[in-house]
Amino acid sequence: MNRKRNITITLFTFSLVILVVLQGYYIYNSYRLQERDLTVQARAIADKTLDTMEKYETDTNEEKLVGDFQRLKTGITIQKEKITNPERIYNSEKLYNKKLEKILKENIGNTGFEIAMKSEIYSILDEVQKMELLPAGRSLVLYQTVKKMSKPLVINEGKWSSRQSKQNTDLKLDEKNYYLVKSKSTFQLLNVKILVLKKIIPLIIISLLIIVLIIILFRNSIKNLSRQEKKISQLHTTIDSIAHELNTPITTLKFSVAQSSDSETKALLERQIKRLENIVSSIHNNDSDDILIDKKEIENYFSEVKKSFNKIDFKIKLDFIENKSLYQNDFKQIMDNLIDNSSKYGAKEIEILIKINNAIGMEVSDDGIGIPKEEKQNIFDKYYRITRDENLHVNGLGVGLFLVKTIVDKYKGDIDVNPKKKGVSFKITIPNEA
Repeated sequence: MNRKRNITITLFTFSLVILVVLQGYYIYNSYRLQERDLTVQARAIADKTLDTMEKYETDTNEEKLVGDFQRLKTGITIQKEKITNPERIYNSEKLYNKKLEKILKENIGNTGFEIAMKSEIYSILDEVQKMELLPAGRSLVLYQTVKKMSKPLVINEGKWSSRQSKQNTDLKLDEKNYYLVKSKSTFQLLNVKILVLKKIIPLIIISLLIIVLIIILFRNSIKNLSRQEKKISQLHTTIDSIAHELNTPITTLKFSVAQSSDSETKALLERQIKRLENIVSSIHNNDSDDILIDKKEIENYFSEVKKSFNKIDFKIKLDFIENKSLYQNDFKQIMDNLIDNSSKYGAKEIEILIKINNAIGMEVSDDGIGIPKEEKQNIFDKYYRITRDENLHVNGLGVGLFLVKTIVDKYKGDIDVNPKKKGVSFKITIPNEA
């Protein structure tokens, strides 16, 4: 019982771990899916905002940008990622930032999104001098939100050229300003984690409740199983005690019967005492001094069996060469219990094959009500009885097959049960070694 319970607990624990992993994987995928959907929605808002901002950008004076580029070329430094150009930095950028915040707020509406955006020029290549004007890691910000981004996502990237020429009449030189400019716009949904959690919290709660409910149900099942095991253990102890107490009256009866002079009554009492002794021995299965069984004893045994079960048609085949291991009491115990079982469960015909050669083989087949296939693994448990309507009228303790299995195990043999369309067959194989 304990072994079965340990196996059950192990299997449940393994299954629970698999369930938790699957639930975690499902929740993670749901989180990623919701995160992606919200990011797509946020990007649509950012795209719409960017389109509106580009209309304002068309009003931007390209000459101001070129002026900034020229200042870069002459060595004017950049501070805090912004070019030192008062006309652009302190007027245009601040203006665009305010417009960006206003447009973005209108587009977000009541979605609950917190979106940050930024549009910047990250590369200015002087194509005449073949040199990059922006220092590494710096950019020229066109506009951005107050809230900054930690993991920006690119909305779009652009590349455009600015070509301007100026004629210096004093030096009689043509000044050419050719710039290749690269820009990009980025965004980030800042509160994406909070928004996703709000959506999947019901799923997480339901998953946790399911797992907790399963654990509670299993815990209660284990408690009930433990209580039943305790009751079964107490029942076993009680039956064993009763069987032990029967030994004294059986001995007294045997002594009294031996003194009886009435042969008919004496024979009847001896049969009943023998029956009691078989019941007690089947419960205790005490080992005692015994001898190896021979062919003659087997023939005598089956001769007595036919007399005891005169309503059953026995078909017995005996192939005996040499017995090196099987004891007389063990053989009789096995046969008594198998034949008694067949008789109790409606057998009209019993076929018995005994073959003692290199190995010991015993096969008992009957045409009774049989054993359900699903009960095969339980029938050898001590005190176990099959619960079905056909068995209700049959008396027994449920120890016969347990005793057969115990004896076969003692000889390190095997027992195979084969339910048939009508009846059942028990096949026993025992090594024939001294």
